Amino acid sequence: MAFTIRAATPTDLPTIATLDIAAHKPASALLNMNLLPPDDIHTLYLSRYAHLLSQPDHYRFLVAITSENETTDSGDIAGFLVGARPQLESSEEDEWNPVFPENAPVEKIAWFSGVMNTMKEDKMKYFKNDMWELEALATSPSYQHRGVGSLLLSHWLQEVDTAHGTLYVRSSRSGRGLYEKFGCVNKGVHSVDVSDRGWMQPIVNTNMIRAAKAT
Repeated sequence: MAFTIRAATPTDLPTIATLDIAAHKPASALLNMNLLPPDDIHTLYLSRYAHLLSQPDHYRFLVAITSENETTDSGDIAGFLVGARPQLESSEEDEWNPVFPENAPVEKIAWFSGVMNTMKEDKMKYFKNDMWELEALATSPSYQHRGVGSLLLSHWLQEVDTAHGTLYVRSSRSGRGLYEKFGCVNKGVHSVDVSDRGWMQPIVNTNMIRAAKAT
């Protein structure tokens, strides 16, 4: 089966949110802790990706679609990628502020926000504003192990390498092999114990850097 890459559109976003949840839920502690009902989680994801898509100067938002030829935009969305360009002093990025439903469990949301802040603090040990960043990458469970992630990443890295950019990636356990294949190097591992929340495996993320290509 052939896959082609194109820019994401607003009509893609509900499918992208569903795909992201399905792709990561089997191994995601946060998606298995019942912080919010499924519909609210989907709304949260949809809000985040709508926010990213609305800032084309900051983010490159790509989808891989199934295709029998390279002239069609139709087909299933097999995967997506969001890449962030360096944060220039002359440009200001609007931050995404998640809005939770009024009946959301306050204690769980506060705990979740604390975990996210801890991860952000750890990231800043390695990330610099002149770096490019892989914001999101996921492949639909229906199309995994067919090279979709590699296709998306190699397509976006052409832009990074043309700019001689250094890339930062915050990787899950499952993603490390792919990023190492493209030259990303482990710079430090961050682990969060969530056993008190009923998930025995810690949340483990690896801070990875891909050096800029030589000019």
